[in-house]
Amino acid sequence: MRPLFVCAGLLLLLLTEIGCQKKSAPQQAALPVNVLTVIEKEVNEWDEFTGRLDPVESVEIRPRVSGYITEIHFEAGAIVKKGDLLYVIDPRPYQADFDRAKAEVDRMDAQLKLAQIELNRAKELRDKNTISASEFDQKAATFQGAAAAKSSAEAAKDSAALNLEFTQIKSPVDGRVSDQRITIGNLVQPGAGPESVLTTVMSVDPIYAKVDADENAIL
Repeated sequence: MRPLFVCAGLLLLLLTEIGCQKKSAPQQAALPVNVLTVIEKEVNEWDEFTGRLDPVESVEIRPRVSGYITEIHFEAGAIVKKGDLLYVIDPRPYQADFDRAKAEVDRMDAQLKLAQIELNRAKELRDKNTISASEFDQKAATFQGAAAAKSSAEAAKDSAALNLEFTQIKSPVDGRVSDQRITIGNLVQPGAGPESVLTTVMSVDPIYAKVDADENAIL
């Protein structure tokens, strides 16, 4: 029975030593924590500030073709819609250019049809071996030239139509139009300088508000 008591004594001694080591371990220092005190007070839901209003869109109205102003369709400071007519440039020279371009397209179309007929006839003669290869090639080249000439005439017509459309100067956006910087009878020309600006259209809804606000007043 004595060995049992010896083992039990050794075990009790080890547990006592471990417990002492745990108790003697240094404790970690507490970390400081900032604490804010919550208070109750009234919050202003509105305030007055000095600021500036800027439009979301601001467009300078400039002519795209040159000519004399014949009509003005707005009053300074008026509200306009996108597509509203503002100025009219004398359209007669551009209408004449368009009519000439249209007539040229019709003439080229007639030549193309004639060249097509002659080419078809040349194909029939070639199949019967009654036309030389050089004559057939000439008919084919004439047809291709007529087709190219018609395409060029159509491009000139489209350009003339666009210039005619540009004689009507319209508002590109909804907003408020500024002053009339040009009057009827004056010559206007396209350009990037300030002298070519006819008026300005600025959007009014929505709009930017830029204010200098005190941070403490807001918080």
